[in-house]
Amino acid sequence: MESQIELRDLKDFFRRRKKSLYFSFITVILFSGMIAFILPSIYLSESTILVEGQQIPREFVKSTITNYIGERLKIISQKVLSRSNLMDIIKNFNLYSNLKDKYTTEQILKKMKKDIKLETIDAPIRDKRTGRRSSATIAFKLSFQGSDPAVVQKITNVLASLYIQEDIKNREKLALVTTDFLEKELKELEKQILFLENKISQFKKEHIGVLPGSTNVNMQAISRLERDIDRINTDLRNQKERKNFLKGQIASVEPLLPVMTDEGKMATNPKTRLKRLRLKLLTLQSTLTPNHPDVKKLKKVIKELEVQVGTTDDSVAKIKKLKDLKGELAVLSGKLGQKHPDTIRLTREIETLSAEVDKLFTQKRLTDISEDKPDNPTYIYLMTQITSTDIAIKSLMIEKSRIQNKLKDYQRKIENAPIVEREYNDLTRDYETAKGKYKDINNKLMEARIARGMEVSQRGERFTIIEPAYLPQKPYKPNRMAIMLLGFVLAAAVSLGFAATREALDHTVRTADHLNKITGLPVFSVIPLMETDSEKRIRITKRVSFILILIVILATALVLVDRLVMPLDILWLNIYRRLL
Repeated sequence: MESQIELRDLKDFFRRRKKSLYFSFITVILFSGMIAFILPSIYLSESTILVEGQQIPREFVKSTITNYIGERLKIISQKVLSRSNLMDIIKNFNLYSNLKDKYTTEQILKKMKKDIKLETIDAPIRDKRTGRRSSATIAFKLSFQGSDPAVVQKITNVLASLYIQEDIKNREKLALVTTDFLEKELKELEKQILFLENKISQFKKEHIGVLPGSTNVNMQAISRLERDIDRINTDLRNQKERKNFLKGQIASVEPLLPVMTDEGKMATNPKTRLKRLRLKLLTLQSTLTPNHPDVKKLKKVIKELEVQVGTTDDSVAKIKKLKDLKGELAVLSGKLGQKHPDTIRLTREIETLSAEVDKLFTQKRLTDISEDKPDNPTYIYLMTQITSTDIAIKSLMIEKSRIQNKLKDYQRKIENAPIVEREYNDLTRDYETAKGKYKDINNKLMEARIARGMEVSQRGERFTIIEPAYLPQKPYKPNRMAIMLLGFVLAAAVSLGFAATREALDHTVRTADHLNKITGLPVFSVIPLMETDSEKRIRITKRVSFILILIVILATALVLVDRLVMPLDILWLNIYRRLL
């Protein structure tokens, strides 16, 4: 019973508020339809660009472009959508002419960037090296939206061309930059290698015989020099022994021959006779006074001989005579004693002769005179042998000193070898490193030049238009059907809400039960509404007018859908397919 009452109340509610329902519903429908058909049509043209892989196998030619396609698209987008490019497109196609008076240039450029869309198309791939699955961009869609379909198509094609041209330009530029960089690095390495070569050459000149690998040669040289020193030491020892032997022999040989006396053989040479007479004079002077007739006579003879022969050097004869007398004195002193007359006479003679010799020479020169002017052939021969031995010893000492200096030089080279080897290894290591870098850079430069040729001939990775921009046949937006459906739902909700609000605010008593609840008094009878004929005609007329208005609105909506959205037969087919 309660459900029947509620259903009846609901019917009464729709009956009472049908005008509000109709008015609000129609108003919202009309407003949404106005919005749907007043909004300008926006057309979208789209172009699909394929990212073609490198035509030459990567095993043969490695590209110098290493960044991913996503990064490249972002870089290209920044260049293509630059202010200058967009302003040229706006100027060439007279875009946004209705906005130039209302908005600034920056706002118009911002709107154009929003109208341009780029969407990448990814595909799952498997990495050949790791075997992992990932996604890679194989193509991308470039679109532009606007009010004129023909202009939209042209601008989309222009944008696609700009993307392709910018990609080609960027790839060629990157390849050129890589080649230029490698060429510059190669030149720097050439300078470095030349510098190191000169440095190593100079180092070798300054350290000849100390370089690594010379140790064995130096050791052999040291061994050879040590053998030479041993040989020289042996020769020196032999020469010194020979000299000692000769000195032993010469010690027993007088440098001067004995002077002939009166008892000996008469010298035929006046000089010899003069020497003998001078010695005889010394003997007489030792025993006789200077005024003695014998002394005077002998002096006269000596004077005549001096006039005949000239001055002679009898110092040697005096020295010989002095040595002989000293020898005789030593013998007589041993036999006869110091006080014997012969010993005393001989002592006086020696003193006289010594005084004569002292006048001419000092004691130090006695031996030198006898040795400087020897006349004994045996003594002269031995002195010659000693002199030659001294010369040989001196020559050997000079040779030994020279070899010792060379030996010290080689030993110093061996001692300095570790330090020199370390410096040399540092130089050669730097040199080998520079050569390795040079070889590596040279190989990379050759690869970069080949890669550059590949990019210039457009055989590397490139963009290719597989779907050029098409001429849009229908607007991309607004979606008028969706707006109408949304308007219908909104109209139903608004009309119900509006009617329910009016019902809640209306306190009119409409039924006997309602009156009974308000007053608490019983209702005895209810008088029904009495409608006249004129009132009936007016009510019918209103209903017919309302129905006609709905038909007109519906017909108008269908015409607009057919003209602006799509033909009604196609719309019906789409609806039919979805229902099936």
